[in-house]
Amino acid sequence: MLIKLRKHTIFSQILIAGISPAIVIFISLFTYSLISRLNDASANQREIAIRIAENIAASSELAIISGNDTQLIEIMRSAINKDITAITVVNLLTKNKVYLKSNHRSHQSFELITVPVFQSRVDISDSFTGDIDTSIKSPKEIGTVTIEQSKDQLEKLQKRIVIVSSSIGALSIFLCILLAWLISRRISKPLAEINTFTKNISLGNLGSRLKVKGEGELGELQNHINEMTMNLEAQQAELTSRLQQLQLAKTLADEANNAKSLFLATMTHELRTPMNGALGMLQLLSTTELNQEQSNYIEIAKSSSEHLLNIVNNILDFSKIEKGDLKLDSHLYSPTTLFDMHLTPLIYEAKNKGVELNYSVSSKLRSVNVYGDDTRVRQIVLNLASNAVKFTHSGNIDIRLDSEEINAKELLLTLSVKDTGIGIDESDQLIVFDSFRQADGSRKRRYGGSGLGLAIVKRLCSLMHAELKMDSKLGEGTQFTIKWKCRYEAVQAIDETTPQENVLAGKTVLIVEDNPVNQMLVANTVKRWNMIAITANNGQECLIELQKQHVDIVLMDLQMPTMDGYEASIKIRQHAKYAAIPIIALTANSIQEDKDRCFSVGMNDFLSKPVSLNVLKEKISYWLSS
Repeated sequence: MLIKLRKHTIFSQILIAGISPAIVIFISLFTYSLISRLNDASANQREIAIRIAENIAASSELAIISGNDTQLIEIMRSAINKDITAITVVNLLTKNKVYLKSNHRSHQSFELITVPVFQSRVDISDSFTGDIDTSIKSPKEIGTVTIEQSKDQLEKLQKRIVIVSSSIGALSIFLCILLAWLISRRISKPLAEINTFTKNISLGNLGSRLKVKGEGELGELQNHINEMTMNLEAQQAELTSRLQQLQLAKTLADEANNAKSLFLATMTHELRTPMNGALGMLQLLSTTELNQEQSNYIEIAKSSSEHLLNIVNNILDFSKIEKGDLKLDSHLYSPTTLFDMHLTPLIYEAKNKGVELNYSVSSKLRSVNVYGDDTRVRQIVLNLASNAVKFTHSGNIDIRLDSEEINAKELLLTLSVKDTGIGIDESDQLIVFDSFRQADGSRKRRYGGSGLGLAIVKRLCSLMHAELKMDSKLGEGTQFTIKWKCRYEAVQAIDETTPQENVLAGKTVLIVEDNPVNQMLVANTVKRWNMIAITANNGQECLIELQKQHVDIVLMDLQMPTMDGYEASIKIRQHAKYAAIPIIALTANSIQEDKDRCFSVGMNDFLSKPVSLNVLKEKISYWLSS
């Protein structure tokens, strides 16, 4: 039987374990038995030869004594056969030797066997007394008989013994292997089924069950595996149910998160639109003739509006950071302009509290522009400065922006905001950067605030790969230090002999805006710069106005009825006649996706409402002079 065995299978291991001891024992017993039988055959053949020699010696006694060689030869001839190939009789009395050889073919191997010939003793008794005469000596050796015994028959017998024994041994081994194979298969088959079954379990197929065959440990093992499979199937069903519930919960959470994002984007747009009108009107109003009291009221209104805008920005930006959607932009900006524009209003607020706020920018930064996201840097500066003003009741606030040249293209900027305010207890310093947390919950009622300022600062610093450090002592004050690297370029020399107004004077600006307040605000603003203002309520009217008259620059809102700003920009860029007209997005949208989309449809710049009129003037001047 040919059996193809795979290595390391249960069947092969059981079979080898069953056969190996049996074969070892069988070989040992077979070898011992074969050697014993061969030795017995050899001893038996020798015994026969000795008996023949003794018979010849007994029969040759009279012939030797009488010296009758003829009779001696006849006795020798009668003993010659295939095994006895030659006989030699030596007469010790006459020293005569008689040799007789068989006529059969000569044999190469033989064995010599010699026995003595004795003269028989005859006991003689006294006729009168009946006593045996003891004067006669013991039997006398009168000759020797030597026979040559051939080993051919012995070798044939031994060969026959080997063949028969080997045949019996081979049959025994075959039967042993067959029996071991049957037993191994009977034992290994259920184990192989268990192995296949457990593989299916590992692949997640839990629907089948093992057929329990027999009793004993193997049957118990099959029962236990079936019970384990049932438990796993129940757990898998429960896990699947839980996963479905989690998936449903995740889907609902994603939908809620998307709804929240949409709500925040919509609310931001809705809040920024009226705030743009309010702040813009306040900026316009501040340029008119006002008395001191009116100027104070306007400054308070502007400060309150900017504070509200900062809260709106913080909430929106925090939502972006939580989702991982906030991405930093990188463009050139002036750190000096950023400080002057956004810290000046805080000086007035600090002064009303009796606190002196001082800020300074290193002389190196006054002659360079740096690369980075000025919106996020402004957010960091305003959050830290606003907190310093909020929590400082006396003393001073020092804000510094220093620079250290790393190489010809890189600077290390260090922002330091130090105050003499209430400070932060050491035990509370670990939580001030958490979202919606302040050092003391009770202070929310005293100082207000959303608790997002420092959390946003920390996460923006992480995005900028900036090092943020805080040193604070309760009752003495707090200092925040931020260090980050950025590339820089020297500021190009500007011909100051030509006033900026001359760049704008007489230029035509098309204002595409659906909100009448914002439309009026921007129109009145650009008219103060000696520009010609044309208005359109949507993108379709914008295209009509472009066909009617020459336009130097377009200020485009995004969300408008009939045709939005995106579609209008695409149609403008499709006409070669209008391809060179700068388009600046002027919108309440502030998310990065809207900004990227604006550039993708062909707009040149992006301004988020409410926008500073000075910034708007700089942008228009830049694109008209390019």
